[in-house]
Amino acid sequence: MDLLPCGHAALAGSSRMCAHLIGTDGEDHVRILTGRELQSDLCCRACDQAAQAGEQINLLVACEGCVARCTDDDWWSVVAWRGTPGIADRPEPFDAIVVPVSLPVPVMDIAPVTAEHDSVWLILAEGGQIGRFGANRGDWDVLAQSTVPEEAGCEAWAGHRPRQRLHASADGRYAAVVNDFGRRGQVLDLVAGKVTLTLDGGGYHCETVPFSLAFVEHRGHTLIIHRTAWNRLDVSDAASGQLITARQPSAYRQGEPTPEHYLDYFHGGLHVSPGGHRLADDGWVWSPVGMPTVVDIRSWLDDNVWESEDGQSRHQLCQRAYHWNAPMCWLDDERVAVSGIGGDDEAMLAGVRIFNAVTGTEMTAFAGPTGAMFADPARLYAAAPGGLELWDPVTGQRTGTVEGFVPTHHHIGAGELASVDGGMLRRWRTRS
Repeated sequence: MDLLPCGHAALAGSSRMCAHLIGTDGEDHVRILTGRELQSDLCCRACDQAAQAGEQINLLVACEGCVARCTDDDWWSVVAWRGTPGIADRPEPFDAIVVPVSLPVPVMDIAPVTAEHDSVWLILAEGGQIGRFGANRGDWDVLAQSTVPEEAGCEAWAGHRPRQRLHASADGRYAAVVNDFGRRGQVLDLVAGKVTLTLDGGGYHCETVPFSLAFVEHRGHTLIIHRTAWNRLDVSDAASGQLITARQPSAYRQGEPTPEHYLDYFHGGLHVSPGGHRLADDGWVWSPVGMPTVVDIRSWLDDNVWESEDGQSRHQLCQRAYHWNAPMCWLDDERVAVSGIGGDDEAMLAGVRIFNAVTGTEMTAFAGPTGAMFADPARLYAAAPGGLELWDPVTGQRTGTVEGFVPTHHHIGAGELASVDGGMLRRWRTRS
C-alpha cells in the first residue's frame, strides 16, 4: 500500500487536512464544509486566515487515524465553520393551514393539558389567574389564583430576564407557576383552588437557567420534579406537597475532601420523555460549560434516591462552552435531540445531535434545524425564525415548511403545535 500524504500506509479518512494538523491530537481547527451533509475538510487557524485573505491553501489527503485524532473530541476543538452544509429536501404532502382562535384573556403563558385529545389548555392570565380554555369550543373557566411574586431584583443574564412560566400536569388538575431565571414558584391544585407547595430553587446563579421543573406520573400519582438548590433536584407529591426524595444534603467546603454524592452541576431546563421514563436536564458546570444530561426517573424513584446525582443511569450527553438554555426535545423514550453542532457558542452550526439516552452515546447529527424543537413518532419539528420546518430525524431530510408559523408549545394529546400571537392562539395540526 502506498503512503498517503500524511505519511501513513492506511485507508484515506473522510476529510482532507492542512499539513499543520497532521499528527496532532484535538488541535484547534476550522471545519470547511463541502456541501455534502456535514462532510468537511480541516485547517488550522493560520491557514484559515490565509484563506479568508484570498490565498489558496493546500489540503492533503490524510488517513483515518490522523483525521480521527483531530476530530474525535466531541466537536470541542472546532473554532469556526466555513462553507455551507448539505441539506436535503424531500417534500411530503401535508396540510399547512394554521387555525387562529381568539383567546379569552390577555395571556402571560399557556400549557397543554396533554391527556386530553381535544385542544384544551391552561392559561396563566395577566394578574395571575389560572384557567382552563377549550380552543375548539371557546369555553373558559377560571380555576385558581397564582400569587408568585415577581423577582425584579434578579439581574438580566445573557438577554434572559425573569419571567413567569406555566406548567401543567398531564390531566390538567395541577399547575405550577414559576419565575424562569429566578427562584420562586408555586404548585396549585386547580380542583381545590389552593397552593399545595411553595417552591424555592435557591438563589445561587438562578439568573442563568429557567426554573428546573417538570410534572411526571408515577405509580398512579402526579409528582413534580423541582430544583431545591443550584445542584439539587427533588421530587414532591403534587397533591400534598410531601417530599419523596428526602436525603441528607452533600455540603462541600473548599479545601476539604469532596463528600459522597456531591454534584457540581447547575440544574437547568427539564424535559421528560414521552412515556415519563427519563429526564433530560439542560444544565451547566463551571467554566461555564453547558452539559445536558439524562437520568432514568424510575431508577431514581424506585431504587436509588441519589440517582440524579451519580446513579448509573445518569449520562452526560455532550459539553459546549458558554452554550446552554438551548432547544432540545425527546423523539421517544430512548432518543433525545439536542440543538447545535459544536463545542463552543462561538462556533455552533445550526443543526441537531441525536443521542441514545440509555447509553449516553451520540447516534447521528445533521445540519439545518434551528429554533425551538418538538417531535412525534414520525417527525422532528423546528420553529425556525421564518416558519416551522418538518424534518425526518432518521435521514436528516427536510420534508416541509409552514411559512410564518413559529410555535412555542406542543399539545401531544391533540396532535398540534401552537403559539400565542397577540390575542390569538394559532394552531397547526401535526397529523390529519
